[in-house]
Amino acid sequence: MSAHGHIIITGVSSGIGLAIARAALAKGYVVQGVGRRPPEGLEDHTNWTFTPCDLTDLPAVDKLVFHGGANTILVNNAGTLGPVAQSENVTAEEISACMLLNVTAPMRLTARFLKEVPGEKQVYFTGSGAAQHTISGWSAYCASKAAIHMYAEVVALEYPDVAIHVFKPGKVDTPMQAQIRNTKSEDFPSVPHFIEEYESGNLVDSNTVAERLLYVIEAQDKPSVVFPISQIKLIS
Repeated sequence: MSAHGHIIITGVSSGIGLAIARAALAKGYVVQGVGRRPPEGLEDHTNWTFTPCDLTDLPAVDKLVFHGGANTILVNNAGTLGPVAQSENVTAEEISACMLLNVTAPMRLTARFLKEVPGEKQVYFTGSGAAQHTISGWSAYCASKAAIHMYAEVVALEYPDVAIHVFKPGKVDTPMQAQIRNTKSEDFPSVPHFIEEYESGNLVDSNTVAERLLYVIEAQDKPSVVFPISQIKLIS
């Protein structure tokens, strides 16, 4: 068994999830990636396992088999930006799909993980500053992230002996950011700001997020339940 333990990561196909998987494997963790499609470049790693699962399919979520050990970490990273439009133009189906992936699936996975996986455990969620700031055009996304922030606070209260945290990664250079930049200004008035942040080189590298998250996972002294990844200063 790995001296570092096991990490289960959802949403590993690209972006932050893939960066966490690569960094964890490099440090010697046994990694189980969960997603709709496998990422490229990890298939030959001896400590890597990919479990295909559509997290919008709740029966599949309930059948997912966790690969854990004496020390297991769950990183609920999978998510969607959801509909980008003024609230009156968002359909019930779009709202439901966003909430299913961003809220219902990680809540259900976490509940099962806490109940079924033995040994020492930690749980992390990819959060967002959008949970605490109103953003025109992002009604579903903002609401979903606010919900998962509060869920983590409640579960941390219920399980005081388990490290349960939400990390806010900031504006990270991921496919989701590319999606944001391609939205229409009438649907998302802040799109020029996101384009400027990208063109100015101000986006955070996903590898930086992964490195700082692993630092928190391995640290004895943990931050608050909800914390920005930017506050984590690495100490060599």
